[in-house]
Parts: sequence; structure tokens; C-alpha cells
Amino acid sequence: MTIRIASLTKGGIAALLMAVTPEGTRADDRLDFEVTGAVVASCGLADQRIRIDLGSVAYGDLGRVGAASPWRRAAFSGVDCVGATRAAVTLRARPYPPDPRLLQPEGTARGVAIEMRTGAGESIVPDGKTPVGFSWPGGAPQLAFEARYVRTGDVGAGDATATAVVEITWE
Repeated sequence: MTIRIASLTKGGIAALLMAVTPEGTRADDRLDFEVTGAVVASCGLADQRIRIDLGSVAYGDLGRVGAASPWRRAAFSGVDCVGATRAAVTLRARPYPPDPRLLQPEGTARGVAIEMRTGAGESIVPDGKTPVGFSWPGGAPQLAFEARYVRTGDVGAGDATATAVVEITWE
């Protein structure tokens, strides 16, 4: 049998509390806790910024609405990857209002938008929510991206650039 004695003092009056419980059990002293967490794949990047140079595109190369310049490519290279064989990537950029699958360029050019895709040819929506997948069988990953101009209306000469934020979740 276990006897627990505690005293409480209030206003100079002492009270004595005795609790008697069956042998082997304890009253009111059980604590529960939970440990949570996860071990996740990780990977670093050789560069924090890549640039895709679309070059100069002649009017003749964009002869009609919907015509596009050649795809140009750049890639993020993974380093110090542990347990990562896949990545889910989102792209956040200013969308082209008539077609939110395209990026709205900044600059003085008119009548073009920018289309993005993975190096494997999967379209990338610049909404910051829709992930595209990359995978590699082993070794350091290459997260390749491609971009091109797409004619959307009457073309006017000038610069047409865009900036996007890429978020990567390693798996």
C-alpha cells in the first residue's frame, strides 16, 4: 500500500491530505508526452541564382501570334545531397494576365510573354502553388529550366525580362 501525504497552508491553517492507493499504482502522477519530428532528405545548391539568356529575337522569328523563340536552358546544380532523389519545385512570378501559364515580362518590348518549362519539357505555371517534379537516379541533381518568348500580339522592340522565385522541396 502507498500512502501520499501533502500539506497545504492557507491563512495559517494547515490541512493534511492522505491518499491511500493499492500497492503498485500511483494516483495523479502519470505524465504523457509525445515526441514528434522527421528525418528529411536534404540538398544544397551550387548557385542561388541562375540566368536564362533568351538573346535577341528578330521580328521574323515571331511571325504570328503564338509563334515562339527557341528554348534556352539553365540549371541549378545540387551539392551535398543526402537521401534526396526527387524534388518538388514551384515557381512564383508575375503572370501574364490574359494567359496565367505565361510570365509577364518587364521592359519596353510589347506583344510577347515568357513561357517556362522543366528541362524534361513539363510546363511550369508561375503561381507559386503548382509543383513540378524532378528526379534523378543517383549522384548530384540537375534542376534544368527552359524559357522562351511567345508572341501574344503586335510586337514592339525592346527589352523583355522576368524574375521568378523558385521554391524547392527535397524528397
